[in-house]
Amino acid sequence: MLTEAAEVEHNLLCSYLYAAFSLKRTGEDGVSERHGDAFERWRKVIITVALEEMAHLASVNNLLISIGGAPHFDRPNLPASPGYHSAAIVVRLTPFNAATLDHFIFLERAETVPLAPADGFEPQDPSRELKSIRFTPSAQDYATIGELYDNLAQGFVHVSGKIGESRLIDPEGRGQLDSSALQLPNIAKITDLASALAVIEQIKEEGEGSTGSRDGSHFDRFVSIRDEWAAFDREGETIEPAWPAAHDPVMRRPLDDVPRVWVTLEPAATYLDLANALYGTMLQLLDQTFTCANPDEQAVLMRTLVEIMEASAAVSTALARLPASQDHPGVNAGMTFAVPRNLGYRPNPDRTRANFAERVGALKETARRVLDGVAEEKVLRRLGNALDLLAG
Repeated sequence: MLTEAAEVEHNLLCSYLYAAFSLKRTGEDGVSERHGDAFERWRKVIITVALEEMAHLASVNNLLISIGGAPHFDRPNLPASPGYHSAAIVVRLTPFNAATLDHFIFLERAETVPLAPADGFEPQDPSRELKSIRFTPSAQDYATIGELYDNLAQGFVHVSGKIGESRLIDPEGRGQLDSSALQLPNIAKITDLASALAVIEQIKEEGEGSTGSRDGSHFDRFVSIRDEWAAFDREGETIEPAWPAAHDPVMRRPLDDVPRVWVTLEPAATYLDLANALYGTMLQLLDQTFTCANPDEQAVLMRTLVEIMEASAAVSTALARLPASQDHPGVNAGMTFAVPRNLGYRPNPDRTRANFAERVGALKETARRVLDGVAEEKVLRRLGNALDLLAG
């Protein structure tokens, strides 16, 4: 269940970032200053929520480590196949529009909030069947993300009562990282049942507003965007907040019959390749940050990761403004967040630092060759910073 929670948080933050990258800015495509200011507010809200989802992902990994598990940053490439998660959790990459926003509100809702799925995000698979007598691990079904965390809380209480709190949870908190190491808010180490339950409740509170007061929750912030958009409609102002980024783009030829937008036009195809390479390097750095035991090394890796994350965001923002394919006229490209196969702890620290430096150097040279304009300036600066960090 914790591994499923890690993948859900990871998938959601990618979905949120994809929508944020597609938002227009003042001066683009005839966007007025007034509308551009609103779009910028919405972008900042979505980015902030995505960063909090990243913190949730880190907290879930602390929970995994606290009970003797391995950190987990792998996930399926998007869109997730029906049935991979619980039926209610539909995860796709879609640009910012009314349906996407409604879907974000649906995902972050509390169990007590009656909402129908957004258009285009209807569940396509039946509920899971859980065989309680089986020994092979499998996640149970849940109607909301909040219910998933309720199930986790019940699991911690149940197993702690069965085998003992100190046997379930490492009281030393070894291997875990907190906000001081990860540069993300509200991440604490788990050392007992109370701290585990507090982390789970905090994740619920930030998402849905679990105490009933939803001010500042992800649900509340997405509803606020919808309310502001509705105000434009009432004033008779028709707005198009986002570029027509692809729904469910892919970097390689699709292997199934599900509709995908295969990004083949240049320069979008090359930009997408670079964005995914940056994202993959970022994931490998994150995995190494969690699994290496040296605090100084963790600090360097995390700061390097942040620089590469900013570089990937710059390329991804440019992608949403580029035509995707001759087969899909009027549709722009978008980041696909392809996961590298080689995730896991690298036990040779000297070789690891050299490998990361070699990779970042190659990415910087590629960026210099293929990018231009604002994206080139930002990416070269960020990757230069990353190389300086890796070089000490």
